Formats: sequence, C-alpha cells, structure tokens
Amino acid sequence: MTDRVIESGGEPMWAGLDALKNSQSLQGILFVAPSIILLFLFAAYPLVSSLWLSLHTAEIFGTGREFVGLKNYAELLPSNEFWTALFNGVVFSVVTVALQLAAGVATALLLDNAFPGRALVRGLILFPFVVPTIVAILIWKWILNDLYGVANLVLMKLGLIDEGIAWLGSPSLAMASVILINVWMFFPFITIQVLARLQAIPVELYESARVDGANAAQRFWYIILPELWSTILLVVFIRGLWMFNKFDTIWLLTQGGPVGSTQTLPILAYLKAFHEYELGSGAAVSACIFMLLAVFGYWYTGKMRKEMSK
Repeated sequence: MTDRVIESGGEPMWAGLDALKNSQSLQGILFVAPSIILLFLFAAYPLVSSLWLSLHTAEIFGTGREFVGLKNYAELLPSNEFWTALFNGVVFSVVTVALQLAAGVATALLLDNAFPGRALVRGLILFPFVVPTIVAILIWKWILNDLYGVANLVLMKLGLIDEGIAWLGSPSLAMASVILINVWMFFPFITIQVLARLQAIPVELYESARVDGANAAQRFWYIILPELWSTILLVVFIRGLWMFNKFDTIWLLTQGGPVGSTQTLPILAYLKAFHEYELGSGAAVSACIFMLLAVFGYWYTGKMRKEMSK
C-alpha cells in the first residue's frame, strides 16, 4: 500500500503540523526567556565580572584598573591567611552540617510520632529558621556575653564555673560557639525535609517489620534510613554549599575574630575588598570559593547519581 499525502488547501498536512510545532517551540522560548534573562543578570554576569576583576589590580576608591593576570592568585595562594581561612571554612561547614543533620533527623523522628500538642511543637520548631538573622544574632550575643550573659549566669548558679567565660572572645571557644549557634538556627530546614519524607513512607513497611519482630533500632536501620537516604544526600549537599558560603552570621557574631579563629573564605574576601580596599584580591578569593564549590558540586552530584541508580 502506497503512502498518501493528505492535502488541505493545496498544502501537505505535515507542513501544518511543522508550523504548529514551531509555534509551540516559540511559545516555550518566550515563557522561558524572562527566567534566562534574570539568571544572566543576577548569576552569570556577576560571576564573569568577578572572575575578570580577579585578574586586575583595582582599588575601591580608584577608577582605573590594571590587568595583572594571575598575580592576585600568586600572592594569595602561598599566604597562611588563605589556608587558615580555608581550613576554618571546612571545619565550620563539615561540623555544622553534621550536627544539623543529627539534630534535624532526630527532631523529625520525634515529630513523626503522635503525641499531645504535636502540631504546636511542629510550629515552634520552625522558630529558629524563620526569625530574622540579625534578631537571632543579637539574642545570642546577649546570652553569651561574658559580663551579663544568661549562659554564664546559669553556669555560675549551678557551680560549674567561677567566672564568666568569653564565649565569642576566646580563640579556643569562638568557633565552637559560632557552630552551635548556626546549628540552632538552621537545623529546622533539615527537620522539614526529613519529616516530609518520613510521612511518605508506607505504613505497611512498619507493620511488616513489627510482625517480623524488628525493634526500633532495626526499623530505623533497615526501613527508615534507606527511605531517607536520597533526602539526606540532597540536604547535605545544599547545607554544605550554604555553610561554606556563610558570611552574615559569622560576621555579625565575631567578624572573623578573635585573631582569625573564625575567619573563613567569605570573611577574607570581604576584608580584602572593603577593609584593605583591594577589589582584585577580594575577587580572587571569591573566585577560589567558586572553583572549590564547583569541584565539590561536580564530585557530590556524581556520587548522588551513583547512589540513586543503585
């Protein structure tokens, strides 16, 4: 049987279909275009501009720029200041994310159970996450003040210490204090994600496990954890990026001090650009942050892809 071309108005019907497809493609492009334009304006252009600036010598109050190639990187990478900030950033992000994950998963497991007042507790648990950052930081700076802070007062009343502790003013305690405050502020994000996944686990799995005699630890290890694994990988990736890039809470609490004990790469970039007035050096630090996170993101997404395909 030979194929026949059905014509309408002297033109093949396929031509009309192609025109319709082209029209739909054009509509799709027009719908996506605003997002692409915004992405370019607020992401791509600043990134390219910052990378280009890192290849120049530029002062914040100057108008001229001098192209110096990789000179800013050559001066930055051998410095102890850069590697100390990188080490601080890795410690801060790894420990903070680990504690946020532990607190978030434990809280989600608790809130997944039925108990009186559960709805109220679920609402209250979001308080640290929704309170404005500046308000939370001011509260914590008051609590941890070494002269009149509530934390020292309670510890002295309990007889655990004899005098006030400079929680944010001691090089040995500042990083731990900053980490714990960030854990308190952001663990509800993980709680929300994990709790949503817990509620999607079929009840039949729990009932089958109970029939088989599995205790709570076995149910968590063999049922809950495998179901949560994809969510855990995702939130660790997101929180890891956010914590490594964290600037506002650290700056408001310690400004990178004392003696650089809480100075991370974002803090160093800010100090280079707006305290030392060297925009090129600050841009070089920012470019290093971008490259480190790009490598981490590439490696981690590959690992996630392998885990998800199992």
